[in-house]
Amino acid sequence: QLLDLGVFHSDPHPGNILVNEGRLVLIDFGLVAEIGKVSMDTMATACVHLISADYEALFEDLINLELLPEDADKDHILPPLTSVLQQGMRAGANIRRRAKNFQAISDDLNKIFYEMPFQVPDYFALITRALAVLEGIALVGDPEFD
Repeated sequence: QLLDLGVFHSDPHPGNILVNEGRLVLIDFGLVAEIGKVSMDTMATACVHLISADYEALFEDLINLELLPEDADKDHILPPLTSVLQQGMRAGANIRRRAKNFQAISDDLNKIFYEMPFQVPDYFALITRALAVLEGIALVGDPEFD
């Protein structure tokens, strides 16, 4: 929904999800958000930059996604952000190692977000909320979900 249509269900809790003939069905579209084509493309590109560890390009993506202001100081922000992101990537595909590192990474990211000029656009808060709810549902169904 998010990267293909630009419109996504922002409240996918278990009461809003049904299973019908083996297919998931979303109901109650009271909380739906929309993002533009530029943001959709930039999110996809940001994922590529994150996975490929191109943090310089990711920094520009964060500005384009309005997570950082246009005048953000790259020399001040990029080193600690790179350090935390590299720490997360080192955990690799090992879910137990990632879970163990998650709290430390989360604490480090919170510190960076608090100390640096990060901002959270409304649409991004809804994306984060929806993904967190969906991950929780998946983990209840399969504790090894990754």
